[in-house]
Amino acid sequence: MKPHFSKVRIGLVSIMFVMTFVIFFARLVFVQVVRGEELRGRAERQYLRSIELPARRGEVFDVKGNKVAVNSNFKSMFAYPITKKDADASYKQMSNIFGTSQKSLRQRHKLAPRKFRWIKRGLSAKEFSRFEATDNQCGLFLREEPSRSYPYGKVGRAILGFVDLDNCGKSGIELVMNDALNGAPGRSMIQTNGIGEKYRIREIPLKEAEAGESVVLTVDWDKQQIVEEELGRSVKKYNAKGGMAIFLDPYSGAVIAAADLDEKGEALDKPMKLNAVASTFEPGSIFKLITAAAALESGRINPDDKFYGENGRWRLGRRTLRDDHKYDTLTFRDGFVFSSNIIMGKIAYEIGGDRVFAMAQKFGFGRKVRCGLNGESRGILKKPYRWSEFTTSTFAIGHGLSVTPLQMAQAFAVIAAGGYLCQPHFIAGCINDEGHIVNRHTSRPIKILDDDIVAVLDSFMCEVVERGTGEPIGDAPFAIAGKTGTAEKPNLEEGGYFKNRFMASFAGYFPADSPQVVGIVILDEPEPIHYGGHTAGPAFKNIAIKFAAIDNYGAGVSASAPVKTDEVYPEAGDKIRKEVIIPDLDGASRGKARYQLEKLGLKAVFSGDGEDVIGTRPAPGTRLSSGTEIYCYMSKDAGNKIETPDLNGLTIREAISILEQYGLTFTCTGRGRVVKQTPVAGTVLADGEVIKFECKRYKGV
Repeated sequence: MKPHFSKVRIGLVSIMFVMTFVIFFARLVFVQVVRGEELRGRAERQYLRSIELPARRGEVFDVKGNKVAVNSNFKSMFAYPITKKDADASYKQMSNIFGTSQKSLRQRHKLAPRKFRWIKRGLSAKEFSRFEATDNQCGLFLREEPSRSYPYGKVGRAILGFVDLDNCGKSGIELVMNDALNGAPGRSMIQTNGIGEKYRIREIPLKEAEAGESVVLTVDWDKQQIVEEELGRSVKKYNAKGGMAIFLDPYSGAVIAAADLDEKGEALDKPMKLNAVASTFEPGSIFKLITAAAALESGRINPDDKFYGENGRWRLGRRTLRDDHKYDTLTFRDGFVFSSNIIMGKIAYEIGGDRVFAMAQKFGFGRKVRCGLNGESRGILKKPYRWSEFTTSTFAIGHGLSVTPLQMAQAFAVIAAGGYLCQPHFIAGCINDEGHIVNRHTSRPIKILDDDIVAVLDSFMCEVVERGTGEPIGDAPFAIAGKTGTAEKPNLEEGGYFKNRFMASFAGYFPADSPQVVGIVILDEPEPIHYGGHTAGPAFKNIAIKFAAIDNYGAGVSASAPVKTDEVYPEAGDKIRKEVIIPDLDGASRGKARYQLEKLGLKAVFSGDGEDVIGTRPAPGTRLSSGTEIYCYMSKDAGNKIETPDLNGLTIREAISILEQYGLTFTCTGRGRVVKQTPVAGTVLADGEVIKFECKRYKGV
């Protein structure tokens, strides 16, 4: 019986073992298969949390490849306690890390189990070391976050803008190009241990972040620094309430530099906008360029037409238009050069306000330039209900409208570019993964002025600097062309204008013979001097000289611009020649002119058969070496015959000046210096015959 009993017992144990295995296996299948997904999800919710991985933000480069906005990182702390006990322990640890009472931390953060909460974005080095020294962080984690830094500090910050703690652009290029710079974020899981006492973050990547595109600007940061330094120096020197400036490439519209500074001559750390693009002002006399263009295009006004200056006071009904000087009679040319409000007002009234208004629209006023920065203003260009003599005159001299510095620079660029209107822009393009620039800015310049009109306006603005209101900047080592502005500021509360508050400005381009840069400088309420030619003008000149020190514009020293130095640098083997100054020979006889020039060691070459000198090349006041040939252009001969003057090598303005003194009609094409003329020099002209000349820039210009 004993063996039988043993077999039964063994059988029962085997059955029990098999049943137990089946039960465990069935349970395992139930857990892993039937409820697998449910239980797996519950487990992951207990120790895993999905977080967003920010993409590496693209960098920003200037036109020369300098990095002006780069990425850096900072450490931030967040809490994710599993239990209430962990949350309580977190307050204690935070108190040790930040040196703050637990009570205030509880009121501020209010932690809850399995709830994500930022504790501090951007830990200090001391706070980070205290966290690292803590044995049990109890639900506190560190996260390395991307941030933005600007290697050039405040330089160009109004253009670049800034980002917030989440690395999202809030102004400037950072805002406008935010989507391209940001890229596409990724996803990651954070994992903690299972006992809920000690947590060390472990990230499990789910989706890799895609880095953002880098952006290339048109701005040259070396020149940007120059503009900000010179503008700041002028703001301080003249106790101005601020200043603005912007400089462009006239042929492409690319912005080279742009700045706005406060009354201390400083830029803001986090500017919301670039005032040179977003702020408006009444332009005053610099707007006379538009009036002059309208007058020339009308065909009714010639540069030498004369107008009565009313001795500085022109009564228009109950109102009076004034000039700073008591002018009697001035030509159109001189009215522009000496910035006579009365002369320009009378010219505008003669051609009609509608014509001036239409020209302002043609130049782009009253609409956004769409330069690529946020906050851009369209300005105010409102047509009067009725063009009275007074409204026409005030509009013609830049009152009753508002413009941005960018719009004004764009207008002067039309003359510098030979009559073409270009779209100013800050963004050259983006850099792709292969390092190539893509999405380049493209624009089509529009021809809005004929070459003849451009040539006359160019000569006007050169004379502004040579002998007019811009004369204080005429000592630059190369010719500068432009227009001064001194506009009374409008009283927005009581109406009318302040009599002792001014916006001083100078807008122009350089080198005048072959423009490479166009720009404007504006000072808000400079004191004690408020004239644009004496305040904004010198700042413009200093910027131009420093720009030329960086880039060789190939223009050298203009023949019409006096040179300061008396030094001579002869080539090896040359004899050192004495430097002399060309005298003013206007009205001198042929014999007297020859005598005066030979006395200075200069050679006289006469063009024309008349007996009186009406102009010389180079211009009076030019400093040059003895032995140089001086061309003297003579008046009509006794028979009223005129020989075509030799224009070869002259600048446009020099050629126009000579032809106007002869009273000749002309047309011109191109920019730079005269390379061809028809009829050729010395040809006797028939009555009414038109002289045609072609200009080109020299190689390298």
